[in-house]
Amino acid sequence: MNYDAATAQMLCPSCGDTRDLPKDNDLIVENSFSDGLAVEGPTGLTGFGVETHEYTCKNCGAITSTSASEPVLVCGFCSSEALNEAAFETRVIQPAGVMPFAVENRQALQTYKDWLGKGWFHPSNLATLARLDRIHGIYIPFWTYDASTDSQWTAEAGYFYYETVTRTDSEGNTVTEQVQRIRWVPVSGFFQHAFDDVLVIGSKGIQQHMVERVYPFPLEKTVNYNSQFMAGWKAEVYGLDVQKGFDIADGIMDSQLHSLISGIVPGDTQRFLSVNTHKYDLTFKHLLLPVWVAAYVYNGKTYQVLVNGSTGKIAGDKPYSTIKIVFAVLIGIIIAVILYLLFSK
Repeated sequence: MNYDAATAQMLCPSCGDTRDLPKDNDLIVENSFSDGLAVEGPTGLTGFGVETHEYTCKNCGAITSTSASEPVLVCGFCSSEALNEAAFETRVIQPAGVMPFAVENRQALQTYKDWLGKGWFHPSNLATLARLDRIHGIYIPFWTYDASTDSQWTAEAGYFYYETVTRTDSEGNTVTEQVQRIRWVPVSGFFQHAFDDVLVIGSKGIQQHMVERVYPFPLEKTVNYNSQFMAGWKAEVYGLDVQKGFDIADGIMDSQLHSLISGIVPGDTQRFLSVNTHKYDLTFKHLLLPVWVAAYVYNGKTYQVLVNGSTGKIAGDKPYSTIKIVFAVLIGIIIAVILYLLFSK
């Protein structure tokens, strides 16, 4: 039986028989960050709990875990066909939870096709030339991080005030006007904030900035990890470990803290904001989240497209048509000239 995204059940492709899967989430708990630094993981559970083979793509470096009986011929991340089995034993922290696919193959393909056909400045033949059959449903590894933070901050708060200034204009007339000035005052403060489920992708085949374009993932739909959800689907082995994942999460937290604290600095404007933060009570979870991944080649360049396997949100890169852009610029110039001539008369 394979997991069927359309019915959210196990489905026998031969007879059509179905079977429900448990959807509990009581085992998805936060784990101590220090425990996660051990390769065995906090529970000692490793791997995906099913017999798998791991393959490394020489083109993009993504490590994909598939059923031992399923040959892997095409990389789901870059469409490369040069795949070799990685000669190592998988010892990865077993996921605490999995978000089952809710978007089936037919939906993902239609979303992908419609997206390729949108946009006037893109090549008209894009949807025709792209290989629409090369879209893969893959469970992508993610880390989530929680942290409590204490921040000491300093800045200069600017307060607007106005002065009356008298000057002589170009025609020799005396002009009196109000000019805005800024009075700068040193300020400081203390700020506390708790972060919950800062999401960091553990994939080698997808970049963080790319996957953020199909956020959010409804994490409340995550259920206890069960290897049966992976039946009939691919899953990527994380290439970013707990520590490296936290390094990214740390930067995300710092950026958000800077923005939050900037919002509480008094005054009309501000400058020289400096934030010194202590993070503690660090915890993490390892989750598998559903993503449809497509890669197509146009004029010798590879473009990647992602579809959120839970919400159907799509994002990716598309080439631009030079001819269409030049044509649009020429039309704009012609219209501008016509308007100039009309108004000049």
